Amino acid sequence: MRLLRRDPGRFVDLSYRVARPIVAGFNKLYFDYEARYLSDLPRRGAFIVAANHHSLVDPVFTSLVAFQNIRFLAVDELFGRSRFFDSLTGFWGAIPMPRGRIPFGALKTAIRTIEAGRPVGVYPESRRTDYWGETPPSRGAAWLALFTGAPIYPVAMEGTEGVLSYRAPRFQRASIRATVCEPVDPLDFMDREDPLQATIEAWEDRMIQVLGPLRTAR
Repeated sequence: MRLLRRDPGRFVDLSYRVARPIVAGFNKLYFDYEARYLSDLPRRGAFIVAANHHSLVDPVFTSLVAFQNIRFLAVDELFGRSRFFDSLTGFWGAIPMPRGRIPFGALKTAIRTIEAGRPVGVYPESRRTDYWGETPPSRGAAWLALFTGAPIYPVAMEGTEGVLSYRAPRFQRASIRATVCEPVDPLDFMDREDPLQATIEAWEDRMIQVLGPLRTAR
């Protein structure tokens, strides 16, 4: 587990730049993958990518919108089952975090990553869902943004519910689209009564513009 907390380093950055067009090309052919940009992602520097979550392959499709390697926070129950999976996610710098309690260690690693000028990826829904809005978003992404000052770039994932998801557990073809929405600047909400809630609601509003209204009752 310690391996997964290390900074990936320049070799991984170079590996990502080499692998990205190859993986994107395969996904375009096999999954009809499309990345849309309502806002350009920075090519350098720190930011937070926050996406909805349907599938085990979401991190692959989400990361392809960026031009630099993203360190994703992932629940630690995913690790320890497969050496290949652990090695692969460890190579790309995944940050394991516990479910059901405050992930102090993971947040500390994420903060250090952002302070080092690198992007971090999170899934505010905290788990795979059948449909958008099934689970109210946690405020972890908002807390991370407010603590570091890093902007949140919402990424709306469509189509991944059709592959390696609860709805479609097999690896199969699906038409997948990732849309990068306008960023959320956490500093815009510092004067609100509840800055964390205001920030995560701003993320949610941008996602709704692409994915449509929430289907869950609040």
